[in-house]
Amino acid sequence: MTERIVVVGAGHAGGMAAIALRELGFSGSLTLIGDEPHPPYERPSLSKGFLSGAEPEPVWLAPAERWSALNAVLKTASPAVAIDREKGEVRLADGSTEPFDALILATGGRVRRLPLPHHPAVHYLRTTDDARALAAGARPGARALIVGGGVIGLEAASTLQGMGLSAVVIEAGERLLGRNIPAEAAQWLAEAHARIGVDVRLGRSLAGLDDTPDGGVTATLDGGETLDVDLVVVGIGIIPCVELAEASGLPIDGGVLTDDDYRSPGDPRVFAIGDVAARLKDGAARRMETWAHAQTSARKAALAILGLPSEPEPTPWFWTDQCGHNLQILGDPSAADAVVERGEGVRLYLRQGALVGAVCLDRPRDFAAARRLIGKTLKPKIASDPSVDLRKAA
Repeated sequence: MTERIVVVGAGHAGGMAAIALRELGFSGSLTLIGDEPHPPYERPSLSKGFLSGAEPEPVWLAPAERWSALNAVLKTASPAVAIDREKGEVRLADGSTEPFDALILATGGRVRRLPLPHHPAVHYLRTTDDARALAAGARPGARALIVGGGVIGLEAASTLQGMGLSAVVIEAGERLLGRNIPAEAAQWLAEAHARIGVDVRLGRSLAGLDDTPDGGVTATLDGGETLDVDLVVVGIGIIPCVELAEASGLPIDGGVLTDDDYRSPGDPRVFAIGDVAARLKDGAARRMETWAHAQTSARKAALAILGLPSEPEPTPWFWTDQCGHNLQILGDPSAADAVVERGEGVRLYLRQGALVGAVCLDRPRDFAAARRLIGKTLKPKIASDPSVDLRKAA
């Protein structure tokens, strides 16, 4: 019988797991263990409103009184250092232990760092403390170099440019957002950055950093070109934090390996959710680093732990806000064999006539309709007409 549940990782996914367990009726002991000194919060605002100061506080997952009402023990600034699966307990850095009948790993990821010596001008953006440190150095008129043309790098560039800095983005790949956004949608955002003055340079990487006499930094790029900057923001991805799981003998495959219910095949008492989970589907293990996945994986694991029936899962989706625009991505555009252009800013991705993905720039109504139509066969002629309600295309 599951009477004691421990959640290792007090971020978005871990916090949502604790909330879901209580909402689904779990009344036993519930402990949430986190590295940071803060209660659970959502990360998307760190590169946007919280960084700019428009949002003075992080987006807390729940107010302090909610955690008390949930009767969940929050152990912040108390990192877990070992899992003893034989004893069924987690050991913390302070030497204490937390016994469990079920264990949820929501350890997320840590930032991937530059292969260069540490330099005080370099900032990473993963935690509230990271965002505060970057904001403190982001004075108007300063020159920012952004390393990495993914979502975090581009959101940071957009925000810093809006704060009165000048931003240069360097990306080693041939285009921006090469990992998870279709090329045409990525080009929409590239053009938006150009319009606000962000300087984007593709096929370039950072080779070195040197101090200048005036207190600035000279950044040397791979081709020998130099840029004088005041701060450097690095957004080159994360490394999933699998060390605890791996040391305890759990299977790893680019993350903590799980089945469809986010349960480890190495131990039926252990689950992994959020960024660290490598969920096995259709013979391949896949991780997802999105706000929506933190939500859905937490609830699905909670249902499985409590032996409750599984619920239908929403189609994966995510969004990014940059340069005053909102881009939303639904499903798996890469699986398509045909694309329907629905005016400016909407692309619908079909496979054998059925909708498998969509990208929408500043078109929330079309995106909402696409979420309802995913998997349904569409009439391309109707779907391509932006004056017609997209729902009529099914």
